[in-house]
Amino acid sequence: MRLPGRRALLLVLPPLAALIGWGWWVGLVAERETRRELAELQGRRQQLERVTQALSREVAALKHEPAARARAAREALDVAAPDEVLVIVPARDATRGAK
Repeated sequence: MRLPGRRALLLVLPPLAALIGWGWWVGLVAERETRRELAELQGRRQQLERVTQALSREVAALKHEPAARARAAREALDVAAPDEVLVIVPARDATRGAK
């Protein structure tokens, strides 16, 4: 059995090198995209953790503080306590088009 000659080797090496280079480039682009997506997801996770903490504090306040429960009920029902003044501001879109 005869080993491939130099000619065959010279014919095979350039396409092989091109395939390796193309594969490297595709991998590099995919890695960059993955890193960008990871950073985006980490930012979103931090934002959700802050929201979760705020909601946890609100739940704890509603469980343990009667004043917080009363305030939440008034806000939900759009009513005022006897010592409060209720100011109703029209929505910005409601005044649009009115002249």
